[in-house]
Amino acid sequence: MANIKSQKKRIRQDAKRNLRNKSIKTELKSSLKSLYSENGELIAENKVSVLKKLDKAFTDGIISKNYRDRNKSRISKL
Repeated sequence: MANIKSQKKRIRQDAKRNLRNKSIKTELKSSLKSLYSENGELIAENKVSVLKKLDKAFTDGIISKNYRDRNKSRISKL
């Protein structure tokens, strides 16, 4: 355990951030999975929302640029 006050604060902040990032990443992965498994019209509706989620996760620094670009390319091929 840290003895320095600022390090204790950093540990608390990291824990909060870790939970937030994990929930966003899990939601993103599940929406990608559902997008690939669905058919027809549902894909067209969900495509836009999944692309938005990918861009938002990238701008927040949760996913990398390559992960975002790779998934956007796969979605556009559908």
